Amino acid sequence: MIIGVQIGSTSGCAVYEDGKVIYAASEERFTRKKNDSGYPINAINSAIKECHITSDMIEKIVLPTQNMTPMHFLCDIGSYSIQDRLREQKEYYKPKLIYGETANYLEVFYDKCSKTLYSDLYNKVKDEPEENWADIWNKWRVDKISKEFGVAKEKVCIVNHEYSHAAYGLYGSKFTDYENVMTVVYDGFGDESNASIYVYNDGQLQQIKKYNNFNIGRVYRYITLLLGMKPDEHEFKVMGLAPYANEYIYREPLKVFREAYKFENGNVIVNPELKDNYFYFKEKLDGMRFDGIAAGLQIFTEEMSKQLIEYWINKTEKKKCVISGGVSLNIKANMEIGKMNCINDLFVVGSSGDESLCIGAIFAYLDEQKRSGEIQEISSLYLGDEVKGVKKALAKYMTNTSYEIVTEPTSKQIAKKIADGYILGRVSGKMEFGARALGNRSILADPRKQETVTKINNKIKSRDFWMPFTPSILAEDAYKYLDNEKNFSYPFMSVACESTNDAKKDLKAAIHPADYTIRPQLVTKEMNSLYYELIRAFKEETGVGALLNTSLNIHGYPIVRTAEDAMEVLEKTDLDGMIFDEYMILKVSP
Repeated sequence: MIIGVQIGSTSGCAVYEDGKVIYAASEERFTRKKNDSGYPINAINSAIKECHITSDMIEKIVLPTQNMTPMHFLCDIGSYSIQDRLREQKEYYKPKLIYGETANYLEVFYDKCSKTLYSDLYNKVKDEPEENWADIWNKWRVDKISKEFGVAKEKVCIVNHEYSHAAYGLYGSKFTDYENVMTVVYDGFGDESNASIYVYNDGQLQQIKKYNNFNIGRVYRYITLLLGMKPDEHEFKVMGLAPYANEYIYREPLKVFREAYKFENGNVIVNPELKDNYFYFKEKLDGMRFDGIAAGLQIFTEEMSKQLIEYWINKTEKKKCVISGGVSLNIKANMEIGKMNCINDLFVVGSSGDESLCIGAIFAYLDEQKRSGEIQEISSLYLGDEVKGVKKALAKYMTNTSYEIVTEPTSKQIAKKIADGYILGRVSGKMEFGARALGNRSILADPRKQETVTKINNKIKSRDFWMPFTPSILAEDAYKYLDNEKNFSYPFMSVACESTNDAKKDLKAAIHPADYTIRPQLVTKEMNSLYYELIRAFKEETGVGALLNTSLNIHGYPIVRTAEDAMEVLEKTDLDGMIFDEYMILKVSP
């Protein structure tokens, strides 16, 4: 048994046994703090309990990221407000990057430092030069994790950040002919690079190129902040906004981005004026419209991504591509990459940002040991806790006349309610790992009815009006709704696709209203039999083999984990009801 633990950006824990990931969960699901970056004690304890782990069963515990400091961990960056992120730019990065001054992060954010919770770590780094922080952080993590699991320190190792992303991408993918695949990793920052290229050679991943100035992930983060939204959380809002702007509106912002960075002959050319990725763009984009900035940024991201990948695909003579790292969460860029003639097949494993490092670290360790042949693909992301405590959570509603409880509801009964306009939460089986709800912790609705978008946005999710929803589609009906000439697979909502005329008619509430692209989840019976049967029942009722699917949460909070979490959402929103395997609870109109 091998365990991976991510401590930091979206902390979590994963467990691997006999070739498979058997458990993975992020700390945020337990603490109810979005993007919780603290020590993942709850995820660890849940993994130990769910997988019945004892210390003698553990072969290795693997931690990702070797060269980063604990400054964001100590200051709980996941809890930062937009004002905190602006302060970070003005009081830390501006003095350091633009004026070359010494700035101490822990002094700037003294008010946010976990001086009590992690006092031992804080006291070790606070008086040390920042260049020593990574080594102190590594020793602290190894010591803490070895004690947590009751194993010798020698059983804990640390692997490279981008290597972990690459291993997660390749070995988690559907591909088995690794030698024909090129793996691309890009994100905001890594241990040694923010973009890197890997091929499979002699039984291992081999890094053939790394860049430390391929800054599209960092640019996207800080433009999100410039637009008044929260970095590392609201980039999806910027991507969703981009298609609304026309060429006249985005022409000038796009010019600004193109003048800042170019990709030529395998090299990144950076404008000499550019000292940082916040204040430079703040000045250059001053007075330009918000939607034009979003569109220019998205087009720039797509262009730089395509140029990087086309160059290295041609150089390596591969025809298949895997993408991993934070920028791989940009589903529209992934779609444009997939359209390139040099790409025959493309795969993006679900939720491949830093939350996946707890899995990727395990795969990187196995790759280091030349044991990658043991790893089975990640065909399912239902890797978390089984739903528990349903009867207890429903007890107080059993005699409440404001609710109707249906025992042992059939797929046909549920499908009929959805077809009649009910918007229902669904909590079933194992929780999905990562940022996407894939049916087991989802809100479901009729994709044909545009009015459901307004209701979900305004009364349930509190989402921005421009944000699109997505569909879960029966795999056998993919041909009807997806313009998918290359026959890519879409199991995890990680790649967008052009839609067909049937999709524009049948799925109008679950595609992007401006450009009609679609972020699909293709559902098979093997992947999730109960969810598949529900969509089948909806098709029998309506002729449409898909459901609108969005994550079961209130805006700003993580996806629900337990039955109690789900019922809290039902109470606090205008959701019409909640589906559990053995019960359907519906609100009764007064």
